[in-house]
Formats: sequence, C-alpha cells, structure tokens
Amino acid sequence: MENKRTRIPGTPRGLAWSLHQQVWQEGAYANIAWPKLLAQSSLSPEDTRFATELAYGSLRRYGQWGAVIEIASGRKEHTVQPEVWWLLILGTHQLLALSTAQHAAVNEMVALCKRLGFSRAAGLVNAVLRRVSEKTLEEWREVLTEGLGEGSQALSASTAHPEWIVEKLAQALMREDRLEELPALLAAHNTPASTHLALLGAEASGTEEHTSHSPIGVVAEGNPGRDPRVISGEARVQDEGSQLAALVAAHVAPMTPGMRMLDACAGPGGKTAVWGYAAWQAGASLTAVEQHPHRARLVTDSVRSLPPGTVDVKSADLLDFLPQQKEPFDRILLDAPCVGLGALRRRPEARWRKKLSDLEGLIDTQRRLLAACADALAPGGYLVYVTCSPVVEETTEAISWILQKDPQLQAVSTEAILQRVSVEPLVDAGVSSAVQLWPHRHHTDAMFIQVLQKKPAD
Repeated sequence: MENKRTRIPGTPRGLAWSLHQQVWQEGAYANIAWPKLLAQSSLSPEDTRFATELAYGSLRRYGQWGAVIEIASGRKEHTVQPEVWWLLILGTHQLLALSTAQHAAVNEMVALCKRLGFSRAAGLVNAVLRRVSEKTLEEWREVLTEGLGEGSQALSASTAHPEWIVEKLAQALMREDRLEELPALLAAHNTPASTHLALLGAEASGTEEHTSHSPIGVVAEGNPGRDPRVISGEARVQDEGSQLAALVAAHVAPMTPGMRMLDACAGPGGKTAVWGYAAWQAGASLTAVEQHPHRARLVTDSVRSLPPGTVDVKSADLLDFLPQQKEPFDRILLDAPCVGLGALRRRPEARWRKKLSDLEGLIDTQRRLLAACADALAPGGYLVYVTCSPVVEETTEAISWILQKDPQLQAVSTEAILQRVSVEPLVDAGVSSAVQLWPHRHHTDAMFIQVLQKKPAD
C-alpha cells in the first residue's frame, strides 16, 4: 500500500490522523512521534493545542471510541480499512469529548477522508459519525455499560481502560486501603498532563511556574522542543515524579568524590541527567549502563551539558556487566523495566498496546536485576529501586522477594528521604517503607521508589 504520509494535509486533523498512522501502522510511540510532527508543521498555538488534544485524546480513548463506532456502524473494526477507522476515531473524539459542533466534526472528517484518497469511504464516515452524534457521551456510556454491573468490566467500558489494567490498579490502591480512589485515578489517566522541565543548571524564566515538589522542576511554556535550554541540554522534558525519583537516588546520603555509583538501567537518560548534575555539583561521577545501543546514545545525549567525565555511559547488558566489576558500587539506581502503568496519561496509546502477559516476563527480569544489583552493592551502600508502575507484583512484592532472598539488605524509610528533597510535603505518599506517587493524588506519574541498604561490614 502507498505510504500517504508525504501528502498529509498540514491541518490539525490531518496531523492527528498521521499520528494514528505512525502509532498503529508503524509502531511509533506517540510521545516521541508527535513533537516531530508538530516541528514539521506551521500550526498556530491555538491549532497546536487543538491538534494535540485531538491526537492524544483519541489515542487514550481508542478502545472506547472503537466500541461506540462498532455499535453505531454495525461493523467490527477488522472489517473497516484501518485508515478509515482512524478517521472515525478522530471524528468520534471531536463529537463526544471536545464538543466540536456536529457539522464541523462530520464535514471536516469527510473532507479529510477524500483528501487522503479514501473517497469511496466518505459516505461511511458521514453516516457513522452522524449516528455517533445522536447520543451524548453519557448516553453512550450507558449503552457501553448496560448489564455490566458496577465492577471492573463496567469501569473498563466507561473510562477507556482495558479490564486487566483496571484490576491491577485496583489491587495497588487496595494495598493502601484506598480503593474508593479508583475512579479518580482512571479519570486522571484521561486528563492531559502538564509538561515539566528538569533544570540542569539552567535558570527558570520570570514567568515559569515551579513544580510543587521537585526543586529543579518547572512547568514548560509553549513547545519545549524550541526552548534554548532544552536544545543545549541544560533542561530536559521530564515528569516531576521521575525527577523526584532521581533526586532520591542522588541525595539518599551525601555524595563524595571517588564514590562508585551506578545508574543500572539508564536509558533514555532522564534520571541519569538529574543524578549526573547533582554528582557534578558534589565533585563525584557515575557510570550509566544501558543494554540497547540506541538508548545508550540517548543517555549520552541527555548528559551533553555536563563536563566530560561526569557520566561514563556504557552500552552493555547489566547482567553481563556487573560480574565483570572488580569492586562493588556504593550506590546503585535500578530503574527497572516495567509494564509502565504509571505513565498512562503521558503515553496515550500504551494502555491498548500492553497485555497482561507482558507482566510475567517483566517480573522475572526485575527480580534478576534486583538480585544482581544487590550482589554488586558495597557494605553500607544504597540500592534505589524505581518503577514507573504501581502494580503490586512489580513494586512491594518485588521488594519483599529481594529482602527475603538477601538477608544483608534492609529497607530504608524512603518517604523520609523524599520529604527531605521535596519543596513541599507530599501527602499520603508512603506505602510500607516505600513511596508510591499517584497522578490523581500528587499530579505526577505513578512512580514507585524504595531505598534499600546493605548492612555495613562488621
């Protein structure tokens, strides 16, 4: 099939359609592909905001809008050409979530259908979107949840989350006896998140709003890709929760020159940059290991503003790298690969790509990495375990497993460390000896942070 990307109309709706094409047809990540699409466009700030909400919002609710379209059209998704299905998804999002006038939403999507070369489907797009417009979002929710009761299946249908994700998030909240917060959490995933910058030596502008908790964080103004500080590497786009996790690793105890410090799974380098900047201020340095070469290059790019020698980036499999080290490390940050349910508001398509079966292999990987890092830790040293996930198996259960396996490790009160580095106190952030941040409660990604310490030598 001809690749039509080169003739996509440079309109908000055309760019949003192009993002769907790249995500679903080419396997792109929306949060990486979208800034590139915007950079190639000449949209006004107002059109950019509309295009971003249309593109991201329609990806977030892809499964929910798909269910609506199947009912409105009487056809299953696999029977409709994907390029046309994406037009229907975009039109449905305008009608049900953006309150776009019916004639504008329908007519613009029909016109786009024709401009993209799918004129034969224009009648289908027109008819289906008009059927969709006959009901409000609340009325469609009633249709989608009819007969489902009040459990996870109904929440899945009404909030645009796969049912297994609803169940895993419920389990994580029950760990804190906070199951009543589940609707608020799911709603937070469907609310656009503000963009944060981590300032690595750069100054905040006079109009920028500082983040509530990270001392190096500000809320980005405009397109961060055009910010001179981002271009130079003196600032990075990074969620405040991720900044806090890196700051905990940097300030769990004072850093001194000559300390052996390791960022164990460093890619793409956001936490490495924050920790590296703090290490440079203390006259220390660290080693950053990343298995995949392309991600290792991203780590190198992330620390480009730091003096040479501050961060030594190595492309290697951590499980091969650690046994080759002759000396243990005084501090290790293990930002473990995880299912990533903590960043669903920032990665709009992720909920529809991930599967419950992905979790099983990840749990095994996390435990092997934890055990290897524990073995490589010096007596008295600190291991900071981080996941962008609240899933119990990846967080508190992983910690319970390593503490049982390695009696030399002990859990450290991570909330106390977090509150020490935070500008303002984080309310209800502790779970057992760890920290669990939440988008609906703390307005960050759902980062889990646990500090462990190896018992000092006798």
